[in-house]
Amino acid sequence: MKSNFQHIFKALGAFDYAAVAKLISKSAKAHQSIFYQLSKLTHCETSYSQIQFLRSRWFVMRKDSSLEIVYSNIANELLKEKLTIATSTTLPAEEKEYLSNILDALINFCQTRREMILLYQSILAQSLKGEFADILLELEAVQTRILDMGLSKDLELLGLSVEKEITILTCLIRARIAITRYSFQDACLSLFEAKQEITEWKKFCLEQEYPEKTPSKSAEAKETSGWRFQLFGQLESKAHHKQEETWPNTIKWHTRVLGNLTSKMALYFNTILLEKEAMLNKNDPEKTLWTGLSINYHEQIAAFRKKFGAYRISLVYEVTDDTPFFPQGYACPDTPYEAPQGIHSFPFIYSHPQEHPFKHLPNIISIIQGSKQKLSDPKAAPVHFLDNTINSTYYLMRIDRHAVFIIIFLDKHVQRESNIIDFITHIVTSLRGSTVIEELMKVD
Repeated sequence: MKSNFQHIFKALGAFDYAAVAKLISKSAKAHQSIFYQLSKLTHCETSYSQIQFLRSRWFVMRKDSSLEIVYSNIANELLKEKLTIATSTTLPAEEKEYLSNILDALINFCQTRREMILLYQSILAQSLKGEFADILLELEAVQTRILDMGLSKDLELLGLSVEKEITILTCLIRARIAITRYSFQDACLSLFEAKQEITEWKKFCLEQEYPEKTPSKSAEAKETSGWRFQLFGQLESKAHHKQEETWPNTIKWHTRVLGNLTSKMALYFNTILLEKEAMLNKNDPEKTLWTGLSINYHEQIAAFRKKFGAYRISLVYEVTDDTPFFPQGYACPDTPYEAPQGIHSFPFIYSHPQEHPFKHLPNIISIIQGSKQKLSDPKAAPVHFLDNTINSTYYLMRIDRHAVFIIIFLDKHVQRESNIIDFITHIVTSLRGSTVIEELMKVD
C-alpha cells in the first residue's frame, strides 16, 4: 500500500499524469475513496501546471468550479477520510499513522495550491505597474509556511516540487526588485539561486523511478562551464530546446522570466559586467557578454542606432530618497551612505556608444522632471521633445520607478517618428517584464 502512494506522489511531482492514471487504476481496492480524491487531484494538477486558471475563459466560469474551490473541496473530502481512518477499529496502528500523515500533507498541499494561484494572479495584475514589493512579502511568508510543512517528507517529489516552485518564484521576484534598485550583488545571488533551483527541479523530475513511467524523449542539456554561463545562461543545443518543450507551463514560464531578468541585468549592469568579461575575453568582451542570453538588448540597440542614426541610446537611473544608490551596485556592511545630489542623482548606467552623453544630461533631467505624470503612466506613449536651441531630439520612456530609456538624435524631429516610437515601446515593454508576465495568460 505504502509503495502505491509513493509511486503516485513521484509521478505527480514529475508531471507524469498518464502514469498517475495507470497507477491509480491498478491500485488495491482498499482505500479506494482516497485514490478517488487523488484522481481528482491529478486533474487539478494538470490544469494548474498548464496555468489554465489564468486564461480568460477561466474568469467567466462559475465560482464553484474555479480551480481554487476544487482544491478546497478535495481538502475537505480528505479531512473526512482522515476522520474515518482515525475512528477505524480494523486498520493496524502503523497503517493508520501513515495514512493520517499523508492525508495531513495532502490537505496542506491543497492549501498551498490555493495560495500559489492567488500569488500568480497578483503577479499578473502587476504586469503594467510593476510594483512587486508587497508581492515579495507575500511570497516570502508563503515560502516560510510551505518549507515549515515539510511536504517532501510525506509526499515525495510532489511535496518537493511545490517547495521548488515557491522558492523559484520568490527568487525571481526578489531578483526583479534588486535589478530595479540597482543592487548588483542581490540580483546576482537571486538569479543564480533561481537558475540552480530550476535545474535541480528538472533533474529530480527526470531521475524519478516508478512503475508506468513515461519515457523521456531526450536528455537535459549540460551546463557550459564558464562563470558567465553559470550565472546567466547556457549555449543551448537543439536537444535542449526540444526537452524544454516537454516541460509544463509553470517551468516554461519560470525559465522565460529567468531569461528576461538575466538579459535585463546584463543591460543595467553592463559596465560592471564588461569589466569582468574583459578579464576573460580580450578581443570582444561586449559580444561575448551577451552570447547565450535569451534577449540580446545590446544587439537590438546597436542595430537600431546603425539603421536610424541615433547619437546615443542610454539608460538614466533616477535616485530616490528611499533607495540608496551605489555606482558599483553594492556596498560593504556599515559603509556610510551619502546620497548623490543635483545632476549626480541622475547617473547614466548604460550608453551606446559607451561614452555617456553628459552634455545632454541637463536637458534629460529637465524633460524627466517636466514629464513626471506621462513617464509614470505605463500605458502612455513615449515622451518626444525637440530642443530647437541645440537642434536635438529626445525620446524618453520609463522602464521602472528608477530607470528611464532615452534615445538622442542630433537633428530635428518636428513630429514623433513611428518607427522610433515602435522600437522604444517594444524594448521598454520587454525590459519592464510586461510581455513575459502576460505570457501567463497565453502560454500553450
